[in-house]
Amino acid sequence: MNNLHHLSQNTTLNSTDLIGLISGNMAGAATYGHRAKVWSFKDYMYGGEMVEGGLSMKQGGQAPRLGEWTKLFIKGKGFFTIWDPKQQKTMYTRLGDFHIDGSGDMVSKEGYQVLGAPLEGSYTQLRRQGQYTDLNTKADGFDDITQGNPFRKAPNGAPQQLNPAGRPVGNVQAINIALDPRNGKYLGLYDEIKVAEDGVVYGKDGNNLVSLYKIQLANFNNPEGLTDLKDGIYFEANSNSGMPTLASTGAVIISEALEKSNTNMKTEAHYLTEAQRSYQFATQAQKLADKITGTAIELIQ
Repeated sequence: MNNLHHLSQNTTLNSTDLIGLISGNMAGAATYGHRAKVWSFKDYMYGGEMVEGGLSMKQGGQAPRLGEWTKLFIKGKGFFTIWDPKQQKTMYTRLGDFHIDGSGDMVSKEGYQVLGAPLEGSYTQLRRQGQYTDLNTKADGFDDITQGNPFRKAPNGAPQQLNPAGRPVGNVQAINIALDPRNGKYLGLYDEIKVAEDGVVYGKDGNNLVSLYKIQLANFNNPEGLTDLKDGIYFEANSNSGMPTLASTGAVIISEALEKSNTNMKTEAHYLTEAQRSYQFATQAQKLADKITGTAIELIQ
């Protein structure tokens, strides 16, 4: 009888925990950059024990944000490296929902600074529309480097490419691209800012592109083991995840887009139904155990 009480109580508690975890995943499904939590069960003979298995790092869907160059989407593995100036803490996120604040820093909605390496200016002169047959161009007639591969071919087959970005000229720091109030240009020099697929931030002045920063992407040996600091969006490294590396093999940064949550609503809805059934079964078993215990006491008396 004690076993039945123990089993039902343990199942009730674990079913409640599981319902809470699944509900959290479903609540985060509408949040850009959210990572779902994963779980497993063990010790079925003793009513089951729910074990959190860290975070799911599957790729989320892509949501376009046309016209907003500060909105960035990582296609592949990797995390943006950000800095919380209030807590003096380095964090990591898949959410590239950034903007330029009043100080000119590229920051998240919470004010966390996006980190990158400042680059030596390396110029590329863009050729005007008409010299190539397959350029993606903007209204000004110049190639838009954010649209696909910048390695284009002229009608004669000769390749056209961006000059290599300049070398790093300082330590990783907050990316600052302030608008100069005197002329309304970025850093007082550039009409537009572009972010290429390799994470290089360019300033565009007429038909010239100039490398400014390289966005700092980080990866981990075990990204599923990162510590969740806030809402499945901001994370911290620990001994389980391993220390960050700068190798994000195959990762591509797409400008003017954000990553959706990687929660699978159909799967989570199915798990939620099963968890609710488990909870209902456990409560009924508890009532049965109480009834049997009461009957046994009556017989003894």
